[in-house]
Amino acid sequence: MRPETLHLLCNPYKGEPLVQEDGQLIGAASRQTFPIRDGIPVILAEPAINGRNRRSKLIYDLTAALYDPIVDLGDSLGLNTERRVREDHIRSLEIKPGQRVLETAAGTASNLFYLPDGIEYIGVDISFPMLRRAQRKAERAGRYAELIQADGAFIPLRDESFDLVFQMGGLQFMADPFRAVSEMTRTAKPGAQIHVIDELRGARLMLGRMPAHRKYAVPEKVVEGVRRLVPHSMTEIHSQQIPGTHFYALSFRKPIRTVRRV
Repeated sequence: MRPETLHLLCNPYKGEPLVQEDGQLIGAASRQTFPIRDGIPVILAEPAINGRNRRSKLIYDLTAALYDPIVDLGDSLGLNTERRVREDHIRSLEIKPGQRVLETAAGTASNLFYLPDGIEYIGVDISFPMLRRAQRKAERAGRYAELIQADGAFIPLRDESFDLVFQMGGLQFMADPFRAVSEMTRTAKPGAQIHVIDELRGARLMLGRMPAHRKYAVPEKVVEGVRRLVPHSMTEIHSQQIPGTHFYALSFRKPIRTVRRV
């Protein structure tokens, strides 16, 4: 783990800096400890692994070895459209070499390879086996990736640290999607874009679980419904179905604060 990455870390449950001691991370005030396994910080604790999160984590832990082959086979047979989303949408994200990127629900970090070389990439996911696969893929390809096991609703990274924050395919599985999008927004720098890309069917199911938003859990309203996830005061809000795919794209920008003269 690079020193600059350690500087970005924080305890998401206590709001305190983390320091590295004896091969683990320790809360500066609480002394709460988090292990580092195979170079991957594990900053995950209750309540992050309860309910829906626990089920999702178990599924991905058990299927990590099969995940990429299944996705690749589905793309080859035309059964899914993930490759097209990555080619057409991930590749077009607003990011330049030297900038810092956060991907939540990063999985095996397949999206990393559609981003430009020379970026500072940090990937967060709740499943350690998925992150180990991401680590090996990045090493084989000569791409550097900092990977952290954590819940997307409790991101262990400091406020306003990233030039781009995005997620593909994970929001529908999270216990609290509102909090997850809020956390993505918190970690973005003022002026940065936040992108959420997910399956339309998953979005319908997600909206259907929310009593106040069930009216959007139908095909003709789901693209409008996902806009409800955007925190108040964000700008440049856009949502659309990605043409030729079964995915939607939601994007917005964190406003730049203006200094008022007295």
